[in-house]
Amino acid sequence: MKRNGDAWFSRHRAGAQRLAGTLAAGAVLAIALPALAAEDDATLDVRLFKTSDIAPPSACSLRLWQANRDPDTDRYAHVFLEDFGFDFARSAARIRIGDAVPRLTRIAVGGAATGYDLYPVQLYRSDDGDTRVILDLTFAPEEGEAIEVETGKLTVIRQGFLPFRMSVAGGAGCMTPPANGPTSLADEGETDFSNLFETYDVRTADVPDEMIAALNSTYDCDWRASLERIGVTGYQTSEEGAIWEMGCSAGMHNAAYVYAHVNLYAPGEFTFLTFQNVKGHPRMSANVLFNPVWDLPTRTVSSFTVDRGLGDCGTYERHRVVDAAFEMIEYRAKPDCDGTAVDPERYPLIYRR
Repeated sequence: MKRNGDAWFSRHRAGAQRLAGTLAAGAVLAIALPALAAEDDATLDVRLFKTSDIAPPSACSLRLWQANRDPDTDRYAHVFLEDFGFDFARSAARIRIGDAVPRLTRIAVGGAATGYDLYPVQLYRSDDGDTRVILDLTFAPEEGEAIEVETGKLTVIRQGFLPFRMSVAGGAGCMTPPANGPTSLADEGETDFSNLFETYDVRTADVPDEMIAALNSTYDCDWRASLERIGVTGYQTSEEGAIWEMGCSAGMHNAAYVYAHVNLYAPGEFTFLTFQNVKGHPRMSANVLFNPVWDLPTRTVSSFTVDRGLGDCGTYERHRVVDAAFEMIEYRAKPDCDGTAVDPERYPLIYRR
């Protein structure tokens, strides 16, 4: 990974710092107010990630946030995210520029290595080659397994724009490799909550009768029999709460699923989650999602319906779990059954968040 080490970076970092020194205060305001674009067209619109949208890493990670923000309390704090495996093999890092999230690959390092294959200076390049990110980090003395980024500078460079530079703090570490989820929290005693939103199997006996009654009222199906046949999947959202995914197939082409947010220690305390309605495209039920497919790292579920076996008409939608609720991020529909089969992901776009 190391390419000419400190000599390479001493030349390029000095140039970047001289350019970054020309930044106006407006660049800092652009990152401090993530919903607003930078006023200067020549200034990169670097934005912060919304804290609730950041999924926990599955293995190890480096997280950097704006130095004067608190990632535990601020709605927006993180600016740089990099996940990597337990063997420290890098995949892709991410920053946010406007509405785009460029994928970054580490291409060079400088200085003495510390834990997790981190270096004081690291250079990243976007997949399209248009964006460079330089990290100039100072690590606190190592204590335990985690590594604290005490201070640092993040510089973003893109041709045609002034460099963007900001002060950062952060940390790196690894999650405990996830074990199989508990079948019943009440029977397991203490539970490891370090890797939330991992799936686990829920015992059908733990689904209370009042929830079955509510399911029967929401969607016409023999829910108790269906759950005993296909099971219930849990997605843990907090120490006390989880989303239960419950499905029932009453039609030929579409399986209906309902999601309940449940108090794990009192499953009789629950609420059914709802899905956004798109104007002009009414839902069969605000609580029902058909044929769901999950992308767990992003906490996103996609859904499709087919109006007939040919698959030439129907709907496609995607929702993200945010604060134990679903937010729609995409909706597509092809109402005309014209005999031409199309993948649901290619239906005409109706709504995008």
